[in-house]
Amino acid sequence: MEIKTKHKKFNSFTDLYSFMIDSHLEEISVTMKYPDGTKSSGIMPIDMVLSFTSIEQIKTFDKELKELSTKYNEDLAKVRKIAENCNELNYFEDEDGEIQAQLDAIEASNELKQAVTELVNEKLHG
Repeated sequence: MEIKTKHKKFNSFTDLYSFMIDSHLEEISVTMKYPDGTKSSGIMPIDMVLSFTSIEQIKTFDKELKELSTKYNEDLAKVRKIAENCNELNYFEDEDGEIQAQLDAIEASNELKQAVTELVNEKLHG
């Protein structure tokens, strides 16, 4: 996927987020071009870019998430969602408890959630 702004092109949301931080931008107008050739445009607030960045980061250790999915006999999509929520807890102040509530609502064992949390912290915040 390619992400364009009036300033430059980006290959990832992580790069776009870094640009926004460096430029002190709270939102940015983007056009995204997908691999199938379709495009979409709109204004993205920095929190949305950060959420997409979090998802990109989770994909960097998908092999380990697949191993946990197999070990705990749990759906991979569910394991990824746990990882995304854990990662977001490291970025956002969860004053209203919304992210934690989303994490708690995922039906999975506490052991799996703990293993995923440790993996996220080790890979992305260690």
